[in-house]
Amino acid sequence: MALGPLKIGYVAAILGGLLFAASGCQTEAYCFIDCGDETTTGTTSGTGGTGGECLFDCGGTGGTTTGSGASTGTGPCTPSGAEVCDGFDNDCNGKVDDVPDGELTTVKTCGTCQNNCYDVALNCKPSTVGCEPSPDPGMVPGECTCGECATDYFDLDNNGTCEYFCQKTANDDSVCNKQDDDCDGVKDEDVDLCNDPQNCGKCGRTCSVVHGSGDCVKSGGGACTEANTACSILSCDDGWFDADGLYATGCEYPCTKTNNGVEICDALDNDCDGEIDAADDLSADNTVGVMCFGDPNGLCATAAHQGVTECTGGQVLCSGANVIVENQVPETCNGIDDDCDGVADDSPSDAGGSCGVSAIFPCSLGVKVCINGAVQCFGAVAPTTEVCNGVDDDCDGNIDKTGNMQPADSVGTCNVPPAAPMGATQPCQAGMKACQGGQVVCVGSVGPTAANDLCGDDSNCDGALTNQPNFMSDVTHCGNCATNCQASAVHAIVSCVNGMCQNLGCENGYYDLDNNGSCEYACTFVSQQEACNGADDDCDGQVDEGVVAPSPTQVCGVSPSAVSAECTSGVTVSCMNGNWQCSFPAGVCPGGCSANDEICDTLDNDCDGVLNENVSNFGKPCASDDGLPAPGHGACKTTGTFVCNGPTAVSCTAVKADCATLPGGCTETCDGVDNDCDGLVDETFNAKGSNAANFVKPVVTKVAAALWTYTYEASRPSATNQSAGDGNGFWTSAPVGETLDKTPACSAANKIPWFNVTPAEVQQTCQQMGGAMCTVAQFQTACKPNAACIYGYNPRGGAGSACATTSVPVTKFCNLGLSFDFNPGLAGDQDGLLPTASASLSNCWADWSALQGNVAATSKLYDLTGNLREIVSEGANFKTMGGAFNADSEAGASCNFTFYTVASTFKFFDTGFRCCFTSDPTL
Repeated sequence: MALGPLKIGYVAAILGGLLFAASGCQTEAYCFIDCGDETTTGTTSGTGGTGGECLFDCGGTGGTTTGSGASTGTGPCTPSGAEVCDGFDNDCNGKVDDVPDGELTTVKTCGTCQNNCYDVALNCKPSTVGCEPSPDPGMVPGECTCGECATDYFDLDNNGTCEYFCQKTANDDSVCNKQDDDCDGVKDEDVDLCNDPQNCGKCGRTCSVVHGSGDCVKSGGGACTEANTACSILSCDDGWFDADGLYATGCEYPCTKTNNGVEICDALDNDCDGEIDAADDLSADNTVGVMCFGDPNGLCATAAHQGVTECTGGQVLCSGANVIVENQVPETCNGIDDDCDGVADDSPSDAGGSCGVSAIFPCSLGVKVCINGAVQCFGAVAPTTEVCNGVDDDCDGNIDKTGNMQPADSVGTCNVPPAAPMGATQPCQAGMKACQGGQVVCVGSVGPTAANDLCGDDSNCDGALTNQPNFMSDVTHCGNCATNCQASAVHAIVSCVNGMCQNLGCENGYYDLDNNGSCEYACTFVSQQEACNGADDDCDGQVDEGVVAPSPTQVCGVSPSAVSAECTSGVTVSCMNGNWQCSFPAGVCPGGCSANDEICDTLDNDCDGVLNENVSNFGKPCASDDGLPAPGHGACKTTGTFVCNGPTAVSCTAVKADCATLPGGCTETCDGVDNDCDGLVDETFNAKGSNAANFVKPVVTKVAAALWTYTYEASRPSATNQSAGDGNGFWTSAPVGETLDKTPACSAANKIPWFNVTPAEVQQTCQQMGGAMCTVAQFQTACKPNAACIYGYNPRGGAGSACATTSVPVTKFCNLGLSFDFNPGLAGDQDGLLPTASASLSNCWADWSALQGNVAATSKLYDLTGNLREIVSEGANFKTMGGAFNADSEAGASCNFTFYTVASTFKFFDTGFRCCFTSDPTL
């Protein structure tokens, strides 16, 4: 197997994907071998070299360098012998490692001094590493080969790379354990999924039967899967049966066979088939299907009511449409035994009832009696003619009434008086007969009103007029019987003279207001000025006229602080019924200006000078989505104030805006805001929501026919150019103690990228974005627009030409520890994290212009080299690539450097990611 060259020298071996051994350096991540307390000493003078790289406090105090041993040194050269591959100019000819071609064929110097096949052929058994000579020694590296993989490493794709780490535990994969036991790259492929009831169609699918044993059954052709296999019942335990034929319920039916397993009518499942009596086959029961009668007596035993025996409720019964049984047919008075009890006409249903005209006293009903098969009435009493005697003689329910009329002996006049004298009146009148209390009485008659006659009236009803007054002087009969001078002279002084009434004035305290001669008005004079007291103070017949009204604040309960019109000019104060009455506009002070009068409207209802205090938040600010669950109205949220919405409620004036009217329109961006106001935040192309036109269209660069990657290192929606924002990337599962923050990953410029992120978070958030964690191969494809590119730098030359290959003094390609200093004016190298696509860098982008259809906005793929190392996947393992702001070695940031392997729980401040897609996430 052949392997390409690697620029870096010796790299520590990976132990279990987590621990690395190198000169006493151990870490949960990775480090170079020269990361401890080591000193590199050159043999010549010149500019100083660099120490080794070590990340995450992996031990020691850091490398130091004395001297240089570099080919660019400026001191004198002392020959030390023939030139060998050691990084020095041994023969002092001004060239380093210019050894003869014949020496460039070893495993450690394959084609060039720098091509050490032991470093290239990782995971290969050292004894089988070889070198295919270079066609141009010294210039072109030779081809490194691997004859056999190291223990627990395998070359599954036969490409010469021992890429697969596996510990072999068996020669086949016949055990369902989700492990590659035979290390062939496939898990559990030898399991018998067709017949194994413990793994039916797939691993772990167990055919378990309640009270029985299960079996795995295949239907159809092809390999056994869940689709063409099914669990079934193989057998049931003793005393248990499968009555419903369903695997899901198992042997669900407990039963013990009886009657030798022959089904008979006894309410038992004799044959244990789940069916009882009539629901089963009763052909062996000779008591069923026999001709029968419902009863041996009377009507029941006649041919018209014959039937056949059937099994009902565990009993053999006589059945049929015409079958009747004892007491089914009621007994009647007809000489027949209708109820089949053996006796005819015993207690017939049509006898024993009442009979006759009425049961109202003094009448009574008789009793129906069955005699010789016929019903007769016995003991009835009939009605008679009604008379006034306190008895209901005609038995109609009305005593001393006939058809609601008086009896005949209670009709006519009674107590008729003699006629009155000519021209006189008489009080007496005749009455009418009436039946009362069972006796005939005279009702309505009028007798004499006095022993002596009155003026013009035969008061004693004797037919003669006597004892008449003097019409000339009698004050009560002045001139005639009808004129009473005192009748119209209320509280007036009067007399009768020659048959005429004379008015002599009013009594003290009385007044004649209408000047009709009667002093009808009683009054006590108090004052000429009326007061509102319900009294006629000036005795003019008018009450409370001309009074002066006070102000509303004096008598109406209006607060002095109430200044609105409805509580001042709109209030009328008037005197009514001796009291000051206040008339308010509609809806104002209906309860007397109490706090309970206030309702939410445009009026100061209780006139206390405060408007709508009965609702606590009137006039306060509010939002259109108050009370709605997140994200509410999103970007369409508006604000307003609370206004009245009925007497005791308020509503917010704010209404949801139309996203089309917003400055950014309805375009959804990765910012943690519901920009299109559809109730979803930052929806992605694979979950667009109800409005398919609006979703987050991430900035991506197309790097292959079916491969797009984030143009920028991933950032959180809440990130700024000063902050990385917050939220973790767990969407579907999280470690104990972690929440599912479900934070999306954005691709945006000028944002602090997302660091301190674990591979598990990268997997989940990229999947939710519709893509996946980038693989090593996808990262390398993106990093190398041209096959000759070593770093993700600009510019990209034409076909066959190299990209920028190393950092250049002053030229700030990328944010690497040795390439970019935050403060060049300060001694030393100050490193730190920059925002994505930082303007502080000159050319830190892979140049994809005019490739794969990219346009100006997508042709620059930023920060693949430096800023943050990026988490990628390689099979079941996770790697970090691309270097970081704190890296000490530019070689570790190259496109092809894939050494760093990390655990799924690894996270650090210099590590981020970006997402990859196999379809365009902007469509």
